[in-house]
Amino acid sequence: MVSLQDSSCEQIISEAARWLALLHDDEVTDADREAFETWCQIDPRHRTAYARMRVLWGSLDELPAAPARQALSKAFAAHKPGYASRGVQAVALLGVLMCGWAGLEHLPVWMADQRTSVGERRQMVLADGSQLQLNSNSALDVKFDGRQRIIELLQGEMWVEVAKDAQRPFVVRTDQGTATALGTRFLVQRVADGSTRVTVIESTVAAKGNHSNAVKVTAGNMSILKDGLAQPAQPTAGSDPAAWTRGLLTVDDRPLSEVLQTLASYRHGVVRFDPGALQGLRVSGVFKLDDTEAALATLADNLPIKVEYFTDLMVVIKPL
Repeated sequence: MVSLQDSSCEQIISEAARWLALLHDDEVTDADREAFETWCQIDPRHRTAYARMRVLWGSLDELPAAPARQALSKAFAAHKPGYASRGVQAVALLGVLMCGWAGLEHLPVWMADQRTSVGERRQMVLADGSQLQLNSNSALDVKFDGRQRIIELLQGEMWVEVAKDAQRPFVVRTDQGTATALGTRFLVQRVADGSTRVTVIESTVAAKGNHSNAVKVTAGNMSILKDGLAQPAQPTAGSDPAAWTRGLLTVDDRPLSEVLQTLASYRHGVVRFDPGALQGLRVSGVFKLDDTEAALATLADNLPIKVEYFTDLMVVIKPL
């Protein structure tokens, strides 16, 4: 069973902070421990976040004068019975962990120049006049100077229509490589498997992996940057990659599991399904990203699947 958790990193860390504070409370109960195990099982990242926090907590012991450690120790020492004390401890703990999370990958996302929450899309005009849109749960930094224009895509996906400036190249950078505009409109997406997808809507983009030569990608084509390499350009088939900029998901004969994963990225909470059980089911259609419940209902009406809502934040899709 695969669980897709669409809460932001900030929410996961906040929840993990609360659990660490609660489980260190003198009044923790067996019910609390059972609830914690349930939370861990919802998404593998939950247990990972909690484990990393415990490591960070231990590493602060090596810094005897650390102000954050001293402040947190005082918060735990000033124990008062009840939920309020737990809330104070969690807030203090979260502050410490946010300070220490920089060595893990998520703090730069919180500090980004521009970011969107789950389900949010945002349009903006950059200082050079370029038009840019951020997809759901995305983040970027803008680094413009007199010689170059660089966008650091930290998370998610962006669309850009580049303003011409012959003196300053326009480059989108991720940990996998760069996409340099040789024309105007293109998309860059950080994919869940760690790769970066560069899709060109108009004109040409030079896609370059960290350890490879640049690949020219023309309109209607895409390249994947992974493991330091830029894969040869290939056509974008079976979808409209820029449809999300219009609030739509447009698919043509795509696997159901792929469509569910995309819809899940626009929802708060958890969407659970077994890709193996849904294998062979394919989807064509247009869905509104601002109404994922309607999209799931349409899928259930047209495919042999059942969509069950256990809470507003828990949806399970099963084959009939």
